[in-house]
Amino acid sequence: MTPGRTRDKTSGAREEPVSPGDAVATLRKLIEDHLTSGVDRRVGSEGIARVEAPVAPVEPVEWLRSQADPVKVYWKDREGGNEIAALGVAHALTGPSGLSEALELLRGPDEPGHANLRVFGGMAFSEGPLDEPPWSFFGSHWFVLPRVELVRNGDACLLACNARINAASEASERQSVARTLDGLCFAGTGQPREGPAVRSRRDRPDRAGWTAMVNGVLESIRLGTLEKAVLARRSDFLFEAPPDPMRLLQRLMTQTTRSYDFCFQPRAGTAFIGASPERLYHRTGGTLQSESIAGTRPRGASREADQALGRDLLASDKDRREHQLVVDAIRQSFAAVCEPVGDVGEPSLLHLRQCQHLHCTISGTLKPAVDDVAILGALHPTPAVGGCPTDEALRRVEALEPFDRGWYAGPVGWVGPDAAEFAVAIRTGLVHNTTVSLYSGAGIVDGSSPEEEWDEIETKMANFLHVLGERHD
Repeated sequence: MTPGRTRDKTSGAREEPVSPGDAVATLRKLIEDHLTSGVDRRVGSEGIARVEAPVAPVEPVEWLRSQADPVKVYWKDREGGNEIAALGVAHALTGPSGLSEALELLRGPDEPGHANLRVFGGMAFSEGPLDEPPWSFFGSHWFVLPRVELVRNGDACLLACNARINAASEASERQSVARTLDGLCFAGTGQPREGPAVRSRRDRPDRAGWTAMVNGVLESIRLGTLEKAVLARRSDFLFEAPPDPMRLLQRLMTQTTRSYDFCFQPRAGTAFIGASPERLYHRTGGTLQSESIAGTRPRGASREADQALGRDLLASDKDRREHQLVVDAIRQSFAAVCEPVGDVGEPSLLHLRQCQHLHCTISGTLKPAVDDVAILGALHPTPAVGGCPTDEALRRVEALEPFDRGWYAGPVGWVGPDAAEFAVAIRTGLVHNTTVSLYSGAGIVDGSSPEEEWDEIETKMANFLHVLGERHD
């Protein structure tokens, strides 16, 4: 593919929000103008057209639930800024080169792309193909330029449409755009009183298997071959009928604070959803920011109890050592892509609804010619989801865990022409037909115990357990 210009238009002089029907009509006309004129009439030269129109306020998750298109993406950043509900595929990029191709697509040789243009997606925790469903539907890498987006920032909403401009595929692109715009629904779905009930739960590993896994890692730590390994559990919940992934996400968002909320649905009935507290990195131009999160305590029932739990976490030698391993590894990773990074200071407490963590921020200035492929290669995986030393920890994790992590603990997020943001896909659920699989992990270091780490994972899953209807005390 030879990238061309990335072109954009809004609705012109009319800046006031309009009805959904008028917004769709505006998009239809603007995108038709692009497809008719083209960026470059030569076969093989390609560009991206993005058109936007302000629209009267719409609730993004509810809007996305009402759409018939099977491919859906949702993203809301941790600070609650831009909230994006997207559907359909203008262009999909898969395989190990997917992110490189996405960057090439976004940054044509003639001019930078539209500031709001983003490619959304993620990748598996480990290298190699994902051959078995449902993870095979996502693949090792999946990045998508959506066909239609609903973007909400505060009280303002806009509707956008993306199209590929290529003389060789003009007719099929025109048909695809028309089909998606014609199929948009703004009527809403209504709120169901009850979702399907959970019939059963199965933990992989079970308590006995978990104890054996943790003790195996502790033995390696005592022998000096490991400092830390992050072991994960998968809890499979079988429902009486297929649950709606977007409805589960809606309910999850009512249970969480300060999280990246997301959904990646590559086909009907299969979706990866989550509410992750952890940023892998945020890039604006040449400025890079990441963070370390480790150590966990529940929130207290009173202010005094909550503060006591926080003080206990800050004073815990075991948790401070675990956190410092993550800080040191991120600083070392920054050295490969950034100018020298100074001291990051003492950790503070990150307060979430159900738990609190040790946290600190690491920032740096990128070296010349460093792109997001290099940043992800340097930062993923951190010891917060893998371990230390990295290679040995990953070998032990792969040998011990009785399931494929798939996208769990991998990078998920978006890239644009001059910015990018990725979260670490923790506190997540994989929805497939009538099963929801929850994933969560715990860092095993000297001083860990199987019982306490099992309970820590239950605390981390508490938001999801409430959503699924399982009581958690």
